[in-house]
Amino acid sequence: MVAAGLGFAFLPANSAKYAGVVALPIVEPEFWREVNLVSVRGRPHSPAVGALVREAMSKKWFGSKALGMKTPEA
Repeated sequence: MVAAGLGFAFLPANSAKYAGVVALPIVEPEFWREVNLVSVRGRPHSPAVGALVREAMSKKWFGSKALGMKTPEA
């Protein structure tokens, strides 16, 4: 659709290799996003999910440790 002139796309630089598509670097604004990982305490889940949660909680995200938050019981 981009090559047909019907829109634009944000792509990694190495993926804009199509005839009719021109790649331009983005200088400003800086793009960012917030990602949340939510699980229910005490609910059984697979070992893979447990490993993912442990790994995510052990990393520093933007210089800060991950937050483990408790929500009020309903």
